[in-house]
Amino acid sequence: IGINCSNWNSTGPTHKDDPGCTAVDPSQKWCYCKDAAAVGAIGQDGMLQFHRRSHTDGPGLCTSVVAQTPAGTIFHGRNLDWNLPPPMRALVADVEYTRANQTIAKGTGAVGFVGVFNGMVQGGFSASINARGKGGKLLTNVLQALLHKSTTPCMHLRSVLTSQTAFEPAVAALSSGEQVDENYFIVAGVGPGEGAVIARDRKAAADTWRLNSSEPNGWFRLQTNYDHWNPVPTSDDRRTPGVTNMEAMGQDHIAEGPLLQILEKFPTFNPHTDYTGVFHPADGSYTSMVWSD
Repeated sequence: IGINCSNWNSTGPTHKDDPGCTAVDPSQKWCYCKDAAAVGAIGQDGMLQFHRRSHTDGPGLCTSVVAQTPAGTIFHGRNLDWNLPPPMRALVADVEYTRANQTIAKGTGAVGFVGVFNGMVQGGFSASINARGKGGKLLTNVLQALLHKSTTPCMHLRSVLTSQTAFEPAVAALSSGEQVDENYFIVAGVGPGEGAVIARDRKAAADTWRLNSSEPNGWFRLQTNYDHWNPVPTSDDRRTPGVTNMEAMGQDHIAEGPLLQILEKFPTFNPHTDYTGVFHPADGSYTSMVWSD
């Protein structure tokens, strides 16, 4: 129920009372483990091991980024890091939704799975899902579904893809409606300023973080699995390297190829990465790939 990036780090940060840890788990029941010192933080040399995937439980990592070119068009990229075993990765598929024999939207999900991880309406918008707050607890999610007739974020996204055709209506729709668990919706449009990260509570949006040309890095928004106004745990700081890589690339070089290169850099790309996608709603480009061993 409400699965989105739910394989979480069982070791936690390497430092007790880490600000990023206490921000998401004040009691430190799951975010800190005192024996994690033996694990340490993975450095750049971890790239040497990327030819072999780890099949241990991963930290539920996901990264999505929206970026605006100098011309005002928007590119959208995402990594999905569910640490899926090979048989399940083989079921990941792109799907098209049609109405009156016309394709109205496309998305990526899995065979037998009703919702989608990300999707796009050509000429309108694209959206992806990242986990927030560990994706919720199973019992709470089930009760939310039964008592409040709530939907999963993946099913909610599918509904919006098949009912909305433009960025602002999509942002409004993704910001409302009861869900079984929390998540982030990362949304890209087709024109200047049309990029946003929606931090969802179960009932509504808790925050909407939009592109802002008046800020130094306001031409992009990079979202992992922690609220942008809080620090991140030291054991899972994919935010800082991701932002650094975006800054190094620069707004003048935003395009599908350079954005793919960002998504393939450690630690944005990591041993748990199953899927990478880059989308350009303005022209309908939808690049989708599953990583294998």
